[in-house]
Amino acid sequence: MQKDQTISEMANEVLMRQAKARVDRRGEPIEEAMEAVLDTEAGKELRELRDGPHGDEGVEESQVETARERAQERVEDLGKRLGEAPEPPTHG
Repeated sequence: MQKDQTISEMANEVLMRQAKARVDRRGEPIEEAMEAVLDTEAGKELRELRDGPHGDEGVEESQVETARERAQERVEDLGKRLGEAPEPPTHG
């Protein structure tokens, strides 16, 4: 990952690396290797990232936003669990 790299650029980089690895292992043409990579579940997900609405966002920006969302989810989950926990027994 490079500084100021977009999600689209990162996804393309990963897809190309995977395709080149297939070329090295199997000796198939790069076009066939890329098609095979894009047909995998991971390849489909990377294509969605690349072509999706956030493809032009910076990777760092996206990572920060994702971390924020996950933290908020954890806080909400913890709040739910604490709210559902039984009351501690009273002594007296």
